[in-house]
Amino acid sequence: MLHRLHNAKALLIAAAACALVACGVDQVAGIEGTGAPVASGVTSVGPISGFGSIIQGGVEYQTTGAQIQIDDQSATEAQLQVGQVVTIQGTVSSDGTTGVATSVNFSAELRGPVTQVDATAGTLTVLGQVVRITDDTLFDDSFTTASIDGIQVGAVIEVSGSSNSAGELVASRIELAAAGASLQVKGKVQSLDATTQTFVINGLKVNYSSVAPTGTLTSTSTVLVRGTGVTNGVLTATLVRVLGAPAFTANNSGRFEGLITSFTSNAAFSIGAQQITTDSTTVFDLGGASLGVDVPVRVRGTFNASGVLAANRVEVKANKLSIVRGLVDAVSSTSKTLTVMGIAITTSANTSFEDKSSQKVRFFSLADVRTGDYVEVRGVPGSGSSLVATLVQRNRPDTGVFLQGLAANLANPNLTILGVQVMTNGQTKYTGPGGEQQFFTDAVGQAVQVQGTFSGGVLLADKVQIKH
Repeated sequence: MLHRLHNAKALLIAAAACALVACGVDQVAGIEGTGAPVASGVTSVGPISGFGSIIQGGVEYQTTGAQIQIDDQSATEAQLQVGQVVTIQGTVSSDGTTGVATSVNFSAELRGPVTQVDATAGTLTVLGQVVRITDDTLFDDSFTTASIDGIQVGAVIEVSGSSNSAGELVASRIELAAAGASLQVKGKVQSLDATTQTFVINGLKVNYSSVAPTGTLTSTSTVLVRGTGVTNGVLTATLVRVLGAPAFTANNSGRFEGLITSFTSNAAFSIGAQQITTDSTTVFDLGGASLGVDVPVRVRGTFNASGVLAANRVEVKANKLSIVRGLVDAVSSTSKTLTVMGIAITTSANTSFEDKSSQKVRFFSLADVRTGDYVEVRGVPGSGSSLVATLVQRNRPDTGVFLQGLAANLANPNLTILGVQVMTNGQTKYTGPGGEQQFFTDAVGQAVQVQGTFSGGVLLADKVQIKH
């Protein structure tokens, strides 16, 4: 886990860095005699992965003195949650592990009542917008089940995430909206009619006749809209704000995490409104994937005078993850590893941490995990029975276990997932047509989900299904 800056010396460094940023200084030398890494100004956009103060993209940003806003209102760090996509302005150390935030801004991409739930397709509909649930989506513990199955039609929810090329919102976090909160939607303007003062966002008609848009509203704009109600399918706007790329300073650092929204080549693409270029010096960590529209990436680099981010590193994020839920067998904060059901799990600076147990540890990290804790781990399979974690989430105790991953060694009535032996019997329920025999035919090379109990190194399956 990243070192937490809670001592007086670190706070002195943070205060000095904040003062220099406020004066417009882009390069901040370490305080004389401390040997502190040189810091540079930074704009960072992406989901929060943990707290201590705020961890995003593998960097731990100290927030003492930072201006924090949620939906344009002053807020505190305690109101932010893991999985919310925030924009951070401040400085980052030259080693890329720590930073100092001068401002943190969060505004949900979507907030409104659920009108449709399609658990098979993994989608919701809110204010006419399609919300797509993935293996990366986090759910607030206010839901009865931390999945799409816990969301009911009529629930008023708030969604953070990134839009894909189909106009769907790929959710990074879903939670219940605060009582009385305004409706909110972000998206591209369609069918703009300046005479009737209306436009459409993915099927939702917006009437903006009661407000003056902030910025120049055009048929190519991306906007944030707030309103108080929908009448006859039309949202009456109380705010329309034209959105663009985040503020930047030439030669400052930029860090962006999200979906590629436009793609010309590996040398020129965009994440939202942020244009990105690469060259022969850029390091690509693609994990065997190819760059293109809707590919999830992490990019870091330096802004040029035009606001284009010249990338020094481009990394593709895995979007099809294996999932493990069960008791922790062993844990080592020194080696940054834990074991669940015999599966060796490695964590890194990019691993998200969240505590949904009764302890509700805010600054939760691997150091807080204990043998016997019930956890959910999401990640990318490594060699053998291993997993590189993208998320470690501690939950309330449970006797059941869950595995999601590629099925291997299929020989009715048994199979293995992530090296764990799965045994089925006459009581196992097979979801899908064809039952048991069809499952063992169709599951070859497919991702499979198994629920059951774990004992003696074997998972006895209560329910088995091929992941859709």
